[in-house]
Amino acid sequence: MAFAAGNRARADPVVKLCPTQRAHCGASAHRSHDVKIAALQADPTLAVSIEQTLRLNGHQCTRYLNGRALIGALRGKSFDLLMLDCDTPGIPALEVLAWVRRTLGHEMPVMLTGTSNEEGFVAACLAQGADSYVPKPLRTAELGARVLALLRRARPASADCDLEHGPFRFATAERQVWVKGKPVLLAPKEFDLAVLLFRNLGSLVLRQTMVDHVWRYHMDAASRTVDSHLSRVRTKLALWPHNGVRLSSVYGLGSRLDAA
Repeated sequence: MAFAAGNRARADPVVKLCPTQRAHCGASAHRSHDVKIAALQADPTLAVSIEQTLRLNGHQCTRYLNGRALIGALRGKSFDLLMLDCDTPGIPALEVLAWVRRTLGHEMPVMLTGTSNEEGFVAACLAQGADSYVPKPLRTAELGARVLALLRRARPASADCDLEHGPFRFATAERQVWVKGKPVLLAPKEFDLAVLLFRNLGSLVLRQTMVDHVWRYHMDAASRTVDSHLSRVRTKLALWPHNGVRLSSVYGLGSRLDAA
């Protein structure tokens, strides 16, 4: 079933994984029931079709009519995948993509859709940071499969695998962490926050994402509780350049852990 008339082409997704982070375990299937997807889509008919397809796969979909609204939402909300329609008026989808990669990093997969089937345009989209380009007409089965493929590639590691970067090693199943071979005692939420930062090494982690993944109950993302936990994690794990990492804050958005 196709969503709209147009030519069909295929662009294989390109996903870049952070080379400095190693996960010592096999890949696992992505749990679709908690997936949140943001869709930039102005066409109401197409939007309904996309939302129905995503819901049938167990995903939550939030629609935004223009790029400005989507960027505003991304400053305070976290999503697992973005779908950007290049035919949406206003801020071009490629500008939204550039903002996402510049501000949020490359961990979140982004799928572009559009009427163009021109090879140069598709190549330009992928070169600018898109993980996949799907030309219209969008076919329901293919769209659902592409979304699942991107999600699997974006989250390949089991939640119980070990993480290692430089002198830092996490045994997530045992909830233990070592720095330079020495065990470090972290409180439960400090441990969860540290794992979240290392799993997103090189990418911005929004404050709301921290609240959702660590506290898992309603709490203001601006709460000083988040800052106090970040401070303790930085101090206890010695997240300083001499250990190969740097934890920095992005005002009003969140924090990011980078290789130093």
